[in-house]
Amino acid sequence: MILLRIAFCACVVLCVGCGGLDPTLVPTFTGVSGTITYVGGSAAWPPADSVYEVRVVAFDEAPTDASQILGALLSGKALVSDTMPRRVDASTYTIAVTSVPRTFGYVVVALRYGPDFQLNWRMLDVYSLSGDPTQPSALTVNVNEDKRVHFRIDFSNLPPQPF
Repeated sequence: MILLRIAFCACVVLCVGCGGLDPTLVPTFTGVSGTITYVGGSAAWPPADSVYEVRVVAFDEAPTDASQILGALLSGKALVSDTMPRRVDASTYTIAVTSVPRTFGYVVVALRYGPDFQLNWRMLDVYSLSGDPTQPSALTVNVNEDKRVHFRIDFSNLPPQPF
């Protein structure tokens, strides 16, 4: 019993001596997150066999050719979300950014419509402060900053494709 009390006191002294645990300190997310809303809901999606995956991708620079996508991902010049659920009305996403500050020149929701990971991509929406998808906006993420970017996908009115 004495050993138990000594161990308890030692734990108390250690916790108090090192500042203890502060329940008000919550780890902060650094990155990009938001919601993707699909106009027309789940019924508006293209046929299931033409939707392999949907992701949000943040590129340092806009790719000018489809063959640049894989290279940008492998070299770390682009970050990508997990794949989004398909045939839904809306979904949420996150992209953690570990090296900050970082500026992305092209942030998009992309759909892969075929088996070729490098070439079968279509842009569904582009981050643009003006609302004009032909004028993408840069997005800078700083430490402990969660940049909220919401997308609205209209499968009947997709933005111009970059290539």
